[in-house]
Amino acid sequence: MYGTILFAVTAFSLLSYFIIWPVVDYFRDPKGLRKYPNLNLLSGVTDLGFLYEAHKGFRSNALLAAHQKSPVVRIGPNSLSYSDLSAIKDIYGHNTKCVKDVFYDTLAGTHHHLADVRDKLDHQRKRRILSSAYALKNLEGWEHKVADKTERFIKAAEARCTAPLKKGEQPTPESLTFDYRAYSNFFTLDAIADIGLSERLGFLDQGHDLVTAETMDGKLYQANYRKCLHATAKAQAGTVWAYDWYPLFFKIAKFFWRDLTKLNEGWNDIVWHRSTQRLARYRAGEPLDDFFSALMDDKNGNPNGMEWGEVVAEISIMMNAGSDTTAIAMNNAMYLLLKNPECLAKLRAELDAVVEPSEV
Repeated sequence: MYGTILFAVTAFSLLSYFIIWPVVDYFRDPKGLRKYPNLNLLSGVTDLGFLYEAHKGFRSNALLAAHQKSPVVRIGPNSLSYSDLSAIKDIYGHNTKCVKDVFYDTLAGTHHHLADVRDKLDHQRKRRILSSAYALKNLEGWEHKVADKTERFIKAAEARCTAPLKKGEQPTPESLTFDYRAYSNFFTLDAIADIGLSERLGFLDQGHDLVTAETMDGKLYQANYRKCLHATAKAQAGTVWAYDWYPLFFKIAKFFWRDLTKLNEGWNDIVWHRSTQRLARYRAGEPLDDFFSALMDDKNGNPNGMEWGEVVAEISIMMNAGSDTTAIAMNNAMYLLLKNPECLAKLRAELDAVVEPSEV
């Protein structure tokens, strides 16, 4: 008897918490968000609606379609998506009342980096430290590192690319030897490692992204840089959007996506090895001009006093976001140039007008 009552009370509580109350709150509309169109049927009631779009593999497509009908779309009970450019200033401008979403705390590790820190005072402290790293003088001083990677990228392309196809000619398997997507990523990864840590990964030269990783207990092994990086993003993107459910969903994902979980750990080990190796060079007094130096000391050589975990977090986001976004831009630019040959011809003409044959 008591067991039946306990079961009934538990079932009713769960039903009320997960279904009845969200529906009631949707119609109560305390924040006035019901006037905006929903991304899908569940969006106004639960964040699981956006999680569903993420699992379909291309949530930005669903958002694009929704924004073609409305500049503001409701993607969750307390979440809106804006497509109007005028919203950028209101959201990100100075003196904005907007604050970063708890999304950033949900994914943060033991220490926050500049991109995910939500506390305004902590954000200001980090900006003061990192502003010197991104100062124009430093960027100009690191230009030779980018130029070096550009030369290596061109050399790698020339070694693998075949002659241009004649009109109407189809490429043979022997001609398809250059993976532009991979090599554009090798380019950004090599550049970021050199700019950030004065490390030469050598991906462009070796033609693959196999790199040394290190566990916290000092075990070294080889891991694929891009596989580990993208596995981390995929695992998080498929589970994070329902914040309250994220810890549970990530545990479930670990069980079903064991390969992704292993690769995610591999990414942490790749970052850890890069960080500890660079720290050893810093402690040895090796004078290096890079992003790491700006993290450790100010322009006068005084220690910034950042915790080691905080330094590792900044290195991680630099190796992550700094490389992928640039590679994606390079791929999109090449795709659009190939799809619009008149623009490609114009670009070639502009380069021919200023570049000497001996420089090509």
